[in-house]
Order: sequence, then structure tokens, then C-alpha cells
Amino acid sequence: MIIEIITTGDEVLTGFTVDTNASWLSLQLLEQGWQVRRRQTVGDRMDDLTNLLQERSLVADVIIFNGGLGPTSDDKTTDAVAQVAGVPQELNTDWLANMEQKFSNRGRAMPISNRKQAMLPQGATVLDNPIGTACGFKLQINKALCYFTPGVPNEFKQMVQQQIIPDLQKYYPSGAATVRRYFTFGISESSLSDQLDTLSWPAHIELGYRSSMPIIEMKLISQQPDADFDTAEAQLLSVITPYMVASGHLDMPNTLAELLQGPLEILEGGTYGQLLSDLAPAIPQLCGDYHAHLPDSADELLQHIQHHSRLTLAIGSANEQRYPIALWDGLHGWAQTLYVRTLDVTLQRRIISFAAQDMLRRYLLKLPALGEYQTLQRTDSSYRP
Repeated sequence: MIIEIITTGDEVLTGFTVDTNASWLSLQLLEQGWQVRRRQTVGDRMDDLTNLLQERSLVADVIIFNGGLGPTSDDKTTDAVAQVAGVPQELNTDWLANMEQKFSNRGRAMPISNRKQAMLPQGATVLDNPIGTACGFKLQINKALCYFTPGVPNEFKQMVQQQIIPDLQKYYPSGAATVRRYFTFGISESSLSDQLDTLSWPAHIELGYRSSMPIIEMKLISQQPDADFDTAEAQLLSVITPYMVASGHLDMPNTLAELLQGPLEILEGGTYGQLLSDLAPAIPQLCGDYHAHLPDSADELLQHIQHHSRLTLAIGSANEQRYPIALWDGLHGWAQTLYVRTLDVTLQRRIISFAAQDMLRRYLLKLPALGEYQTLQRTDSSYRP
């Protein structure tokens, strides 16, 4: 199946609005086994809309078109669809009544301009929008089964999850793509590429990368049901295991919450609450505090917390780009100072927070508490039995 996404709107094309809908949709479809082949953005000019829709509808099996269903003059999607499909627009009286009822429920009369949103191309099937006034619709155009959706994110996402994906499953009950995901920390994308791209991979297996600081996500992707994933996975893990923090999906705070057997105390200095912010929603038994004058060396930080009787994770004061992290379980302690190469202080704090979480994860899984990182230089460490 060739599936494509088209986003419309001058505000998206110019950058005034960031297109988060397309990336979210790509991931939702991938989880169903449908890998998006192409994503494009087009402005509000009628010629551009019709030309692109005509071109892609001759190639794609499925197109999900996002935006341009509003009541104003720059919302031209429906007009463009009718023109490309070669059909007139018809008033959908059911949707008109739906909109009028929504305005009535708010104690308002429906503006005349909203009537435009009930004018649909002949033959289109309505996609309900319980939140807003713009219904979506489905229509076959040339080769492509096309879905047209509103651009408002919460309206769009609900329509995708509750209507479009279930509808697609009727036509494509099992997606052709199979994806396995792996998440690494402490190694760069280029270093992974140097080690992995020269290897021979089983037929029909593709290797994908996605950088989302401080994580590099690796994907094994295949469009063939008989692809040898086990061989590909074994080869991948032989390289990334020292740096892998999760597979399938990544949710470090909830992973730690599941692993913890008791309360956790956090002392935080140089990261100014980043660690607490990351963990607090997932760990109810968390006790945290900010300290402005924690030690800036690994050994001194470990000495500072070793009188605690419960599991304690601490991030000390930053010394330029060096951050000490210490872990004490009441009997034993581990500490390290990590040098972060980026000058972006906000990013430094995110990276160090994740490094502290990884240190705790490793301890709870009975792995060596100090991980091996290429992208973070360990300038000193300490251990207290």
C-alpha cells in the first residue's frame, strides 16, 4: 500500500504554524503496520491544491489530506476536491443540522459562513467531528482512497483514531510493514551509522534512525511478512546493547516506577529541577528537594548523601559543563561526573537528567550502575561499598 499525507495551509507552509499533525499521524499509521511513503505541504492556492491532489491520486493508494475545511475564503480543500474529482458540491443537510445544533447549544446563531462546511463533493462519505464544525469526508479520487480532515489537532486526532484507522483496517486488515524499535543513549547517530551501515542485513530489512536528543531511536522495518527479523535483531543488538535503554517503546519514568520497590529521594542542584519534573508524574513515592550548594564532584556528592537510609539519587552542582551524579541505596553508593559537550544549558540539563535516570535503571536491573557512554565524557567516578 502506498500511503501519503498532504498538509495544506499558508500558515503551515510559511512556518507560522508547526505541522505536528503529520508526524503524529505517521507514527499512528506505522503502529498499524502502514508506513507512510510521502508527506507534502501545500499552500492555499487553488492551482497548487488541485495539481498536487491530481498528481498524487494517480500514484497513491491512500491519501490523508489535512486542513482547509474551515468556513473562511482561504479554506479551499473542498472546492479543490470537487474540481479534481469532477463532481458538483451538494449540501449535506444532516451535517448542516449538526452544526446548527452545536451553535444552539452554545446559545448562538450559526454564522452564514459556516454553511460552507456542509457543502461536500457529490459521493463523499461524512467523517463525524463531535468537537468542531468541520466534518471530514472520504472520497475515491482516481486510484486513491482519500480522507479529508480538519487541521485543528484535537479534532484531527480523534477523527483519525476513531474513524480513519478503523476504516482503513477494513481495506487493509493487516499492514504490510513490520517495525521493531530500539532506543539508545550515550552514542551518536554517526557512530551508530559507522558501525551498522557497512553490515549486510537480511533481505527486505531496512534500518532506520531517528535522533531525538538525548535519544537515538533505531528501527528495523520490513514490508515483507517473511523477513528474517530475528537475524537482523541479533546483528543490531550485537552493536547497540551497551547503549540500549529500551525496546518497543520508551517511557523511562514509568519504567522506573515499575522497577522501584520503595520510596525514592532526589536531591537536585545543577539541573534546577529537571529530574524532578521528569519523574514526579510517574513516581508517587518520590521525595524531592532542590539544593543550591550541592558538591560539584562525584566523590563529595556521594559523601553528602551516604547518611541517607533510603534509595537516593542526586545531581550535584554544575562546574561549567560537568555534572556529578550519585546514587546511594543505604549500603552502597556509586557516583560519576559527566561532561556534556553541548553549550545549550537547557539541553545539558535534559541529558544529565536522563543520565541520572539511566543510572537508576541500571541499578534496579542489577546492571553496572555506571553505563558506558561515547557522547558523555566521564571525568571522575567513585564507589563506596
